[in-house]
Amino acid sequence: MNISTANLPEKAEIKKAVNDYCNERGLSKSSFALKCGISDATITALMKEKWDTLSKEMCLRIWNFMNCDQFNDLYQNTDFVSMINACDTARKYKFMIGVTADTGMGKTTALRTYARQKNVFYVSYDKTMNASQFFVSLLRELAIPFVSTLNDMMNFAVDKLNRLETPLLIIDEAGKLTHSMILYLQVLRDRTCGNCGIVLAGMPYFQSNLQKNAAHEKEGYAEFLRRINVWHTFVGLQPKEIEEICSMHGITEKEKVRELKRQKRFGDLMNDIYLYQINRGML
Repeated sequence: MNISTANLPEKAEIKKAVNDYCNERGLSKSSFALKCGISDATITALMKEKWDTLSKEMCLRIWNFMNCDQFNDLYQNTDFVSMINACDTARKYKFMIGVTADTGMGKTTALRTYARQKNVFYVSYDKTMNASQFFVSLLRELAIPFVSTLNDMMNFAVDKLNRLETPLLIIDEAGKLTHSMILYLQVLRDRTCGNCGIVLAGMPYFQSNLQKNAAHEKEGYAEFLRRINVWHTFVGLQPKEIEEICSMHGITEKEKVRELKRQKRFGDLMNDIYLYQINRGML
């Protein structure tokens, strides 16, 4: 969760957090700087405790980068656990796994949590991206300071993923992938399938659109669809899970709990809980 400069920790605490972050993920400080979008000089100043050269804005950028995948009150429901297991499977067996989940069901939270591990790389596809911009984002996530032709960037990504131990590439918002991106990802998959697992996650239309385009014999779709070894679909919150979440947030009123049990999406449930807490003066 992002914070403001008013709540920014001391610079010595930020330094420690950077060291912990890098150790946990097996990153060099130079790789961290590249992924964070700061200069080597900035990370060197932080490590050497040259506090006067570090602005609050720069420290805020570093702190928020490290904490963008930290989630308060993380509840490991059935879908969360099954998503972690799917990532483990893709990584262990070098599978390409497709994941579908409606908005607000916790897909991205689970994926970003898993991506805290060493040699796991998370990229969220943006509809405004072209193929070159996607591979620039991927190379940044791989801590490769390189921008060139699309072919060269593909080669660098393939080389890095094939040299790592049990890497996993997670591509979120995969339902937005364009036709050309599907073709490029097929190449990436073919050239890394012996060493790297891939998880492609999107809305339910991700799978149905692939199937529809494959049925219409649109170039590359049938081949890409065949390369997805397993599909995994979120089932939504279970009544017992909702009871536990309500209890965790101090909601014991039976009628309200019964009402909240109608929710299947984690995001919708939490929004209703927060509104209830605000109206009751619980926050």
